[in-house]
Amino acid sequence: MSAAPTARRAANSGNGLILGVARASDAWRVAFASEPRTSPQPLWFHIEVSDLGGAPVEFVWENPDITLGGRDSIHLLRPVLRADDGPWQRCGQVEIDEHDDGRKSLRFHHDGGADTVAAAFCFPYGPEHLDATLAELGGAWTRSPIGVTGGGRRIDRLRLQWEREARGPGLYLTARQHSGETPGSWVLDGILRFLAGDGEDSRRMREAVDVWVCPFVDLDGVVNGDYGKDALPWDFNRAWEQMPMRPAVQAIQRDLERFANLTAPRLVIDLHAPGHSTPGLYLQLPREQRPPEQQQAAASFATELARHFTELEPDALARQTTYRSRWNMLSTVASWVWDHLGQTTCVCIETSYQRLTQDLLFPDDYRDIGRRIALAAEAWLACRTAD
Repeated sequence: MSAAPTARRAANSGNGLILGVARASDAWRVAFASEPRTSPQPLWFHIEVSDLGGAPVEFVWENPDITLGGRDSIHLLRPVLRADDGPWQRCGQVEIDEHDDGRKSLRFHHDGGADTVAAAFCFPYGPEHLDATLAELGGAWTRSPIGVTGGGRRIDRLRLQWEREARGPGLYLTARQHSGETPGSWVLDGILRFLAGDGEDSRRMREAVDVWVCPFVDLDGVVNGDYGKDALPWDFNRAWEQMPMRPAVQAIQRDLERFANLTAPRLVIDLHAPGHSTPGLYLQLPREQRPPEQQQAAASFATELARHFTELEPDALARQTTYRSRWNMLSTVASWVWDHLGQTTCVCIETSYQRLTQDLLFPDDYRDIGRRIALAAEAWLACRTAD
């Protein structure tokens, strides 16, 4: 076997402290740990190993048992692998090692045949992926700068281009308030593609709904490879105070006000991902302290979602938000939108990192989920337009 390969964080959205590279029989073994970065708790990782010369490689993830989702279900995780410039694929299986001190580590393999192998917790999605999608879709979406991140990056908002009435139904979409939650971006990618498509459903929705999109709320975290849940000094989805606690939140609040002045009725959808192994798709209902009318509006959208996700139990599509937080749980985008935009409904949708039901999710599956969410949003808005 040749000299040891080089293991490092990936160039884009890289995360993962390399703990060691060693020979293991005819393979190389790369031990690493997810980095929490701005978060108290880790989860996201994205590393790569080069100069393999076709040799197999075994990845040893040393700290999965302290990630968001708990230690008892890490056997359900299926990280993703990419060989050279090929497509990302789910690893076929994982092995769990239980150590004498009570720790658990997780191993997964690539069988060889490549010079470079990348590994990530879930399918990466960064600005370069969005740029490729928008280039493929031509001029269907326009970009407008609406602010600057704390790290000095331009915050763009997309808007669907179409001739429509001056003031009609509107849909505003956000993703990646927690920067490592890449399923939200893949779902959004599906919505962007669907709305730019040639099908009858796509054309009908373009004609009826004014769609605005902020694709990366925590853009700095996305680029840096941060996980971003409970990000210090202030979680993005707890920073929606009357005096916002993040520059990006301030910029998006002002953009939402512009959106509200141009649309009625309105719906805002915030795309997330849950704990590491939680299956399915569901909507987070507002906390019990919030107004009953807001609760009812969110529940009505969950009912509409159920019509488009018949493989899921209807009762599982809406979950009461009760978990603890390090910040004020009433300072979310959903609360701010309701309170400041004339009782506009905003829903948070969580899409699994792993599977909707039994089968593992791949990018095209996430895109189809996005298509179905868009159709649910159109139907929900149509009901309110008729009222």
